Amino acid sequence: MTMPVKELPPERRLRLCVVGDLEGVHTQSWLRYFVQRGHEVHGVSYYTPARPPEGVLVHTLRPALPRKGGRPQTGSRKESTTARIAQLLPPSLQRVANLLRYRRAGIRRTVEAIAPDVLHAHYLVEHGLYATAANYHPYVVSAWGSDVLVEAARSPINRALARFVLRRTDLATANNRYMAREMVLKLGIDRARVQHIVLGVERDFIDRGPASVNARPPESKHVPTLISTRSLDMPLYNVDVIVRAMARVRESLPAARLVVAGDGRLRGRLERLAAELGLSDVIRFTGALAQPEFRAALSEAEVFVSVPSSDGTSVALLQAQAAGCFPIVSDLPSQQELVEHGVTGLRVPVRDEAALAEAICAALEDGSLRRDAVERNRAFVEEYGVQETNMARMEAWYYRLAGRAGEADVIDI
Repeated sequence: MTMPVKELPPERRLRLCVVGDLEGVHTQSWLRYFVQRGHEVHGVSYYTPARPPEGVLVHTLRPALPRKGGRPQTGSRKESTTARIAQLLPPSLQRVANLLRYRRAGIRRTVEAIAPDVLHAHYLVEHGLYATAANYHPYVVSAWGSDVLVEAARSPINRALARFVLRRTDLATANNRYMAREMVLKLGIDRARVQHIVLGVERDFIDRGPASVNARPPESKHVPTLISTRSLDMPLYNVDVIVRAMARVRESLPAARLVVAGDGRLRGRLERLAAELGLSDVIRFTGALAQPEFRAALSEAEVFVSVPSSDGTSVALLQAQAAGCFPIVSDLPSQQELVEHGVTGLRVPVRDEAALAEAICAALEDGSLRRDAVERNRAFVEEYGVQETNMARMEAWYYRLAGRAGEADVIDI
């Protein structure tokens, strides 16, 4: 069931409070729906965000102090010293130190002053942990992928932190069914307190883009194109493997090109790698694209490549599927519910550039496979990943947790 985003009358609005990365694209996309619905949305941040989410009332625990010597100060000398010491600790212990910093900075006092109907934190072993210092209920925490599949799986301390958080939640959400099972089996949360809720793709993105090259009649002048749209900030996305695989693809399909439509701190390193492999004329780094250009780039690419070492349900994959781009993804347990190998896409072993190159060539050479996948993938996104529908389900849970279940729009939760 797809629901338009319509503003609620004042008497049905909720007061929501979110703790998370308020500058993160996915957090902002999540909050946008509830702002558009007319809910009173508050965000709690340790420092003042450079790009606060539109329509959200931001409460900063450590606001910038007046400028001194032309530079803004973000805290006291004692606070700065504490932060520097924390950075010397392993990541898991840094999170414990940050929990203490949030507590000392008065997160409990701030949340109690807001008095939200629901407190919601994003990312289990970071902001989910920090928000426990507010000791406020009802409390929701959302897991996004690496927090469950990497952090908690590899580190005993992070696993203990994740369990600590989940014991204090009234509801946890996972953006992937496999993740939800892992949270129950490995982290001990009661299945009744976990919901599978995907952020998803906005309705407008699905409906308004141009037709996919995979659905159009073949064009003699079209250059076979691959696209990668994952962030260039995190090594786990393995964009370097995609670049190396292109050197192999070029041997069989010299006309093939790769568009890297993302940005981040690894971009320079990846551009140098492309140059070293003689691929500067084969790979185009566009940086982050505005929405219309991003949607058009997906429509002009035959194949979408996303091969991280760990993943939940990525919005990037759902966007590619909605646009008709044929996906090649890592062969991870979490991806089996998203891509049916050989039917709606291909799955390849993690960091296997030879297997990836072989899959890319197979996909580019099989137009009927790509064409048949277009409608299947769109239907999958319609059922699984429409943002407005999924956020309406989250809204219904907010009402239920706030003791106002009868006010929620009719939707199956």
